[in-house]
Amino acid sequence: MSDSFDIDKECCIVLGVIPYSDGRRIVRVLSESQGTLALWVVEGSGKNRQVGKWHPGALLELRGLKRKGAEGLVRFREARRAVIPETTLVDVRKSAIVFFLCELMMKLFPAESPHPEVFQLAWKTMLRIENESKVSWIHAEFLGQLIGLLGIAPQINPEAQADVLDLQSGEWKTYMGVAEDHLPSPLSHWFLNLCAGENASDSGYHSALRNQLIQGQIRYLHHHLGGLAEIKSIQVLQSVFE
Repeated sequence: MSDSFDIDKECCIVLGVIPYSDGRRIVRVLSESQGTLALWVVEGSGKNRQVGKWHPGALLELRGLKRKGAEGLVRFREARRAVIPETTLVDVRKSAIVFFLCELMMKLFPAESPHPEVFQLAWKTMLRIENESKVSWIHAEFLGQLIGLLGIAPQINPEAQADVLDLQSGEWKTYMGVAEDHLPSPLSHWFLNLCAGENASDSGYHSALRNQLIQGQIRYLHHHLGGLAEIKSIQVLQSVFE
C-alpha cells in the first residue's frame, strides 16, 4: 500500500458499498491512477444528504483526495457524477451486468494496484451499458478484452485438429478433460476471438452457449491470476439472460 497522497482530481468507478453507520459508508472504488481505494463517505443529513451517487457502476469525478500515512481510508472534498445513468438503474439486464463487473473487479485486483488500461476499459464498458440497447454480450466482451489487456490470453491454436482449450494451462488439446476446466469448439474459438477484441454481438455467437463461455472466462482468470473468489452476482446475471 502506498504512503500519504494528495490528489487534486481523480476519476473513479464505484465497485461496492459497505454501510458503516447512519450517514456514513465505506465505498470501494476503482481509480485511474491509484487502482482500488477505500473511501470514507459522509452522506450528510436532512436536505443535504447525498446517497444517490454511491452505487456500483457509478462514474464519478472526485476532488481533493487525501490520505495521511500508509494506512486508513481515503477522504475527499467533493464528488460529482461524470455521467447520469438514466437507463442502467431502471433496466434489470443492465444493472445485473454492472453488479457482476463491479464484483469481478473488486475481487480481482488487490488494493492500490494501478491498472490504468483496465480502468479505461471499465469506464468505456460502463458507458456502453448505459448508451446501448443490446447489452447481452457486453460482459463477455469485457472479460475477453480484460484477459487480453492483462497479457494472459492463450496463443493462437497451432494445430487445426486441436480445438479444445485447457483453461488451466492455456494449451490447445484434441480431447476434453475435466469439463469445468476445458472449452470445446466453438466456445474455445470464441474465447480467443474475444481476447483479440472481437465484437460478439455482430459475429453470430449463439446465445444458448453464452453462460458456458462466460463461466470459462472466469475460470481462466481464476487459474491464471492466482485464484479468484466466487462471483456471487453471476447467478442473477445468468437468470436475467436465460
